[in-house]
Amino acid sequence: MWAQHIIKLELKMTPSAAEQQERIGVARVLMHFLQILGAWPILPEHHHQNARSTQCRTWLARNYRYLLHLPLTFTYNTLMWVEALTRWERADHILYISITEVGMMALTLNFWRLDQRAYHFMHELCYSDHLALRNQAERQWWRAKQRSFTRIAVCYIGGGAGVLCTAFGATLLVNGYSLPYDYWLPFEWHNAQNYWYAYGYELVAMSLTCIANVTMDMMLCYYLFHVALLYKLIGIRLMALQHLSERLAVQQLINIIKLHKRVKRLTAQCEVLVSLPILVQIVLSVFILCLSAYRLQSMQINENPGQFFAMLQFASVLTLQIFLPCYFANEITINSDALTTCVYNSNWEEFSPPTRKLMNLYMELMKRPEQIKAGNFFLVGLPVFTKTMNNAYSLLALLLNMSK
Repeated sequence: MWAQHIIKLELKMTPSAAEQQERIGVARVLMHFLQILGAWPILPEHHHQNARSTQCRTWLARNYRYLLHLPLTFTYNTLMWVEALTRWERADHILYISITEVGMMALTLNFWRLDQRAYHFMHELCYSDHLALRNQAERQWWRAKQRSFTRIAVCYIGGGAGVLCTAFGATLLVNGYSLPYDYWLPFEWHNAQNYWYAYGYELVAMSLTCIANVTMDMMLCYYLFHVALLYKLIGIRLMALQHLSERLAVQQLINIIKLHKRVKRLTAQCEVLVSLPILVQIVLSVFILCLSAYRLQSMQINENPGQFFAMLQFASVLTLQIFLPCYFANEITINSDALTTCVYNSNWEEFSPPTRKLMNLYMELMKRPEQIKAGNFFLVGLPVFTKTMNNAYSLLALLLNMSK
């Protein structure tokens, strides 16, 4: 009887499935995708099984990521670099995608390294009572924002899949035997017998790396998006203080300060999760964009329109890959910086001196907006995106002058 009572209490305390979906939106789908792609921790299932079966499941859950990525992602990228170094005359055809694969491997290793931190971070966002939405107006606003991020995720992941489909589909329309992306093989594949082995392996390996890359990118963006949304939620609650009596306003303000303290801690955790991947992406993207643009200007659209459009799609998706984390990190800075204005606009001058003193102290603590750093080297935001594009253009101009 006591056990049933405890279970009922736990069910009441645990958010329902609808509330969980409302809190993290499309991130739940992204986490399931990342589990399949070997980039998110797989928790062993606890069923009534024998010890041998449980041990096998635990071993598979622990090593699934390595069994999936070692023969495909890491081996495939190694073969691409072997091809680039042994056939330097075709380096411009290979280097841009090889460097992209290096960024993807760095992203994968970072997800593996911080998998438990990422899991606990998302678990808190989903289940913490301190982050729960209070009323129907907040829920409607939150759902609208989550839907907007879902549309961005669908467009971005769809764009990455579109590059894959265009590149591999266009290759089949070309006369002769060619691959979408060159890589070294220990056998001769320019014949009908071996070509499909080379094509099939690259199709599987590139599909895994492409879909895993864009999905991990969107997961990083979601961390930033959710934290920025929490700062916006704090601002909404601060603005609502003007409609409350002073006694209720003080009580709500204390709750807001506690929430703000928790969100600041989540911001620090978010920075740990995204700092190194964003740093690697921004540094490598300068070279990848430069090499992609260099190859685009040297390609003849009439010779192979499919490959030309695949390159154009690739450059567009890569630009989004840099822009999206910069945009969402910039939103954290903007929303946290706006909190001082929200406090000022809450009719604080109509409250008693002790309450005004409390609000003034809170405003003093918010003078410095929260900012996300990339590896403690620079702040992530829209200015970084602009500078990255300018650096890529400058490097392209230098490369074109050298080629002439």
